[in-house]
Amino acid sequence: KGSGVIGNIYSMGLALQVLGATRQFYAPREWDCTQAFSVVYSHDYHQPIAIAQVLPALVGRSYLDVTGLDCTPQDRHSLCPSPLPGALISVHYSIINKLQGKHFNFSISVHVPNGSTLLKVLQAAEKKQPDVF
Repeated sequence: KGSGVIGNIYSMGLALQVLGATRQFYAPREWDCTQAFSVVYSHDYHQPIAIAQVLPALVGRSYLDVTGLDCTPQDRHSLCPSPLPGALISVHYSIINKLQGKHFNFSISVHVPNGSTLLKVLQAAEKKQPDVF
């Protein structure tokens, strides 16, 4: 569109992924992604699916790269070391509703053992603030 938008703001993530993944096939010149990324950086995304589509492109990846990722626990821990098993970790999260009904925005920090499931985090929040969570 001349403004850096490819399609519309919600299709930008997938468009950037496609253009990044097929970069080697451009002819006669390389695609200059600066203007398109500028649009993405300046937009305040609220829809989770649009965010999920933009994030891979922002780190120079696409959904096609998923098949080449090795997500074994050993590799994950070498990239991002975690606390010892059973050690407490701090989890911060928010629940926000601006879509329908009464709007709300609640945040909390809880401590749970390393390796806890989301359910354990939610239960810890409920125990800490039962009137909210």
